[in-house]
Amino acid sequence: MYSIEIKNLTKIYRKGFWGIKVPAVVDVSFNVHSGYVTGFVGPNGAGKTTTIKTIMGLVYPQRGEVRVHECSIADYRARNGVAYLSEQPYFYGHLTTRESLAFASHLLNLDKKRINDEVDRVLDLVELSHKSKSKVKEMSKGMQQRLNMAQALLGKPKLMILDEPMSGMDPPGRRLFRTLFKDLAKSGITIFFSTHVLEDIESVCDRVVVLSKGKKTYDGAVNELLEKGFKGTEIELEQDPQVLTELILNAGCTVDQHSERSWIITVPPGIENAIILEMLNNNKLYPARIERRKSSMEELLYSGGGAQ
Repeated sequence: MYSIEIKNLTKIYRKGFWGIKVPAVVDVSFNVHSGYVTGFVGPNGAGKTTTIKTIMGLVYPQRGEVRVHECSIADYRARNGVAYLSEQPYFYGHLTTRESLAFASHLLNLDKKRINDEVDRVLDLVELSHKSKSKVKEMSKGMQQRLNMAQALLGKPKLMILDEPMSGMDPPGRRLFRTLFKDLAKSGITIFFSTHVLEDIESVCDRVVVLSKGKKTYDGAVNELLEKGFKGTEIELEQDPQVLTELILNAGCTVDQHSERSWIITVPPGIENAIILEMLNNNKLYPARIERRKSSMEELLYSGGGAQ
């Protein structure tokens, strides 16, 4: 089941006096699976924010179809149970954290008797309870991002669409959000978020969609993408494997002397590590290190490794 369905989406802006056409998104199609964390990646100007605003009905495309919870974005029901977090937080600076969330709760038409409990719940989730009486204008950008996330969590949405939710956050804040995303997905909430930090994708996402210059270049499981980047296994020895060199080479592997007391056996993809390890063990040669070699996430996403 899909929470978001996008088919042949195209959005073109006009720029300057002559109205020169600038394509933001071109013929993009992908689906966001329900109950999963899906990352939306691409360099600046790739079209991520335009796509997200289109999903939310804030921008209308020239061509294509967007459906949320099986409803067209022109249907008000498409926004039921959906939370949206913009990259730049917008709050009244003179209000406190608690007042801001209470105000948003009233806009969401939450039960007035439950508002205080709901505010306490979301403040606790983003570890902002100690700032409940602080004015928004006195808070750092990272703290405001936590408040932004708390606001998105009000009312327990079924789908969260987040535009750069970790922008401006310090490492503890990023770790908090990553853990929060995993916990929310376990409870059945669908999360679709954009980011340019590839570590976020590898550490928290089940699936990833990649845009480059307004076009989709990858759409699939993160694990499958990482498997494409597997380059083999390195086995390091501190003893000369000369007696086994011929057997290792015949098995399709390579042996290189890395330093005076270090030799590297490279086992390429498709060859079982156990074969080489058994050879070594039978000759009382014991590895000092065994390490999988793989391409970085950046290489996979932006150097054609993930292209479909």
